[in-house]
Amino acid sequence: MTNIETRPILTPKKPKDASRIFDTTEPLLRLRNMGDDEFERVVGEWAYSCLRSSKKYSNVALLGGSGDSGRDLVAYIDSDMKKFDIYQCKRYNKPLSPSVYMIEFGKLCYYTFIGEYSVPRKYYIVASNGIGNLLRSLIENPSEINLKLIEEWDEKCGKKGQIISKGIQLTDELKKYIEEFDFSIVSDISPITLIEDFSSSVWYKYHFGGGLKRRPKFEKPSETLQAEEKKLPYVRQLLQVYSKEAKQEFKTQEELKQEQGFYRHFLRQREGFFSAQSLKRFVRDELVDEESYEQLKEQVEYGVMDIYEREYDSELERVKNTTQQANTLSISTDEIKNVTIQDKTGMCHELVNEDRLTWSEISENI
Repeated sequence: MTNIETRPILTPKKPKDASRIFDTTEPLLRLRNMGDDEFERVVGEWAYSCLRSSKKYSNVALLGGSGDSGRDLVAYIDSDMKKFDIYQCKRYNKPLSPSVYMIEFGKLCYYTFIGEYSVPRKYYIVASNGIGNLLRSLIENPSEINLKLIEEWDEKCGKKGQIISKGIQLTDELKKYIEEFDFSIVSDISPITLIEDFSSSVWYKYHFGGGLKRRPKFEKPSETLQAEEKKLPYVRQLLQVYSKEAKQEFKTQEELKQEQGFYRHFLRQREGFFSAQSLKRFVRDELVDEESYEQLKEQVEYGVMDIYEREYDSELERVKNTTQQANTLSISTDEIKNVTIQDKTGMCHELVNEDRLTWSEISENI
C-alpha cells in the first residue's frame, strides 16, 4: 500500500474582518449557516490549532488531489506516517443522509482496494449540520453499510464521473473487498463537539464571536530593578533625565531614592511599562497576532508627537508632557477597546526602547 497523497497545512492568515469577535449569534447556528469558503477556513484553522497540536497525532495534512476544496484531512498517528485517521469534512444545508454520503464510502473502499492508500485506523465524518438519523443508524450498525454500498454501487458510485471519469465496475474482487471491509472504523464528530474543540483556538472568535477573555491584572514590578530591566533604553534614559534635572548622577534605582519625587515618578513609569507589556502578551495569546497592539502603539506615537517635539527647558518636562498627552488619547482597535492610562504611559516607553522616541541621548559607550 502506498502512503496517501497529502498537502501540508499552512499557517492560517489573520481574518480580514475582526468585527465578528463580538457577535452574539449562537455558535451552532453560525456553523449551520456559514458558506463554503468560511467553513473551509474553520476546518483548516481547527486542524492547524487543535488536531495538529494534539498529542494523538505526529502530523496533520490536507488530503491531496481532493475535489472538496481542501476540507478533508489526514492525521498521522506515528512519525512513519503508516498509521493515520481520516477526517472527512462536509458542509451541507441539512444533516447528512445515506443517499448523500454513500459515494464517500465508495471512495474509501475503492481507493484502499487499489492501493492508493492504506485503510485508516479511524474515519471521522465532520459535517456542518451533523449526520441524520438514518446515517447514524448505519454507522451504529456498520455491517449494514457493506450491504447497502454493494446494493447501491451502480447508482451511487459506479457511473462515469462519480468517483473516477471512466466509472467503476463492481467486479467480483471489489465486491468481496467491500463485503469484508470493516466499517466499524467510521464515526462522526458532532457540530457541538467541533465547536467546543475549536473554541480553544485563537481563530474561534473570528467566526463564532463571544468576545475576548477577561484581561488578567498585570503583575506590578518589584521594587528592585531586575538585571534585564537595567539594560532597557527607557530605564537608562530616565535615570539620565533625573540626573540632569538634579545635577546629580543617579546610576541605580537605590541612588534615586535620595530624591523621592523622582523615585515615585520612576516607579509609575515602570508600572506603566509592565502594564503595556501585559497588554501585549494578552493580545498575543488572545488574538491571531500582535498587529492590534502595534496599531495601538502607532496611535500613541501619532497622538503624542506634536507635544513631544516642542521645545522644553528640561528633558523631564518633555517626559511628563508626552506621557500626560498619551494618557488623554482615546485609542482602540476592532479587537481591543479597553486601554488603560498605565498602558498608554508604558507604550511611550516602548517607543523609547524602539528608538521612536528619546528621553535623553545616551552614548553607546556608557
